[in-house]
Amino acid sequence: MPVQERQFQDRSSAWGLDHRRVAATLRCTVLFCALLVAAGGCSITRDSLADGRVAFLQGDLQASRELLQAAAEKDRRWGPPARLDLAIAHLAAGDNAAAERLLRESRDHFDRLPGLDPLDEAGSMLTDDTKRTYRAADYEQVMMRAMLALCSLASDGTDAEAYAMQAQLRQAELAQAATERAAKRDMEVGQAYQPIALAPYLRGVLRESTHQDYDDAARAYQLVAQWQPTFAPAGSDIQRASGGVHSPPGHGVLYVFACVGRGPVRVEKIAETTSDALRIAALAVDHASGQAAIPRVSNVPIAEVFIPPSPAFGLGVRVDQHALAATTTLTDVGLLAQRQADAERPWTIARAVLRRVAKEAAVKAAGNALGMDGQMAGIFSFAAGSFWQASEKADLRCWGLLPREIQVVRIELPAGRHRVGLEVLGSRADPIGPVRHCEVDILDGENSYLLAFAPAERVVAIQGNRTHNVPH
Repeated sequence: MPVQERQFQDRSSAWGLDHRRVAATLRCTVLFCALLVAAGGCSITRDSLADGRVAFLQGDLQASRELLQAAAEKDRRWGPPARLDLAIAHLAAGDNAAAERLLRESRDHFDRLPGLDPLDEAGSMLTDDTKRTYRAADYEQVMMRAMLALCSLASDGTDAEAYAMQAQLRQAELAQAATERAAKRDMEVGQAYQPIALAPYLRGVLRESTHQDYDDAARAYQLVAQWQPTFAPAGSDIQRASGGVHSPPGHGVLYVFACVGRGPVRVEKIAETTSDALRIAALAVDHASGQAAIPRVSNVPIAEVFIPPSPAFGLGVRVDQHALAATTTLTDVGLLAQRQADAERPWTIARAVLRRVAKEAAVKAAGNALGMDGQMAGIFSFAAGSFWQASEKADLRCWGLLPREIQVVRIELPAGRHRVGLEVLGSRADPIGPVRHCEVDILDGENSYLLAFAPAERVVAIQGNRTHNVPH
């Protein structure tokens, strides 16, 4: 008899176990774990979009678009977030039509998804959330409409106000649904679904540009001041619109909208179960089985919103070599994402707890089917359950090229062509990167728009109507 087998037999006997039954149990455990690997693919989530995102952040928009397009076509599970990132890359590269098409298709796709897909949910209960159909987070649904508004503004602006109102309406719908769901569990949503100021601001800008609807513009700016109290220019916007003056004679207005910093992404975190999460899970188990059962789970892996560090805090604007102004935060996308993720956390943890319960039930059923009982069943349950739980991963798919903040600055300029330079500002409002130049045509009494992307030290793109990019 080989030495290893004899040692195994001696230890089994010392434990009071039949070594043949132990060996058989371990063989069954290995077989069961192998089946789990085959069924779940080890639940490994590889970020298929990482290379395309890095290329975007480095300013290589052509490579970014090619890599993201390939990722969207190659992996069905990563397709939806890949197309959202691809839309941002198209927009930054100046292909507004392609960006708008992808954003509209994505918006409609997520709107059509059923509230609950039983087959999809059942599959993920025995694997993890990486196997679920990708569903856009609440903040992502709002930002699809907000980015559509900026996309329209960078071209002809025809649909910008309509898209902005869609964003405001969607946020209100999500807030209502979250409030009703939380009320059933004696919970509160708090400020997670506070309206975004971008929507009324765009309405005010566009209403004011008609030189007629100043009252509508003033009311819109008042909402901006209410929803984003830190937006200091709102006071002068209200005063100007109330006075019915768009700009001085012979002047027009340049609006620079800046997508600043790295936006929210998802990272895996081991979260402790909370009383709210366990209560939600217990009610779900009670509803399904007819009896209350509090799962004995201490911690689970979940996806947490993370804002990657970025040196970019704003954009400085130079016009005809003169430093004139800096952008101000209009909508904090990162804060919006974090607040909503915090509000959703009890349900996220409850899902993970329910998944553990389902897996424990599956392991127990497998042990019974193999005729195990007593100590053998315990060994099998511990080994298979531990492997299954260790292989579980959080779903880290997300729209990764959103900005941390959407900022804006309004500048009145004499009619004519002007050379505009944009440079990234650091935490002390000092320039930290090279100046990116373009030429802008300003028309008497009209608005012109620039849309810039500044995820790090460099302005990677400038697009807008009446804009002419010039070499660095």
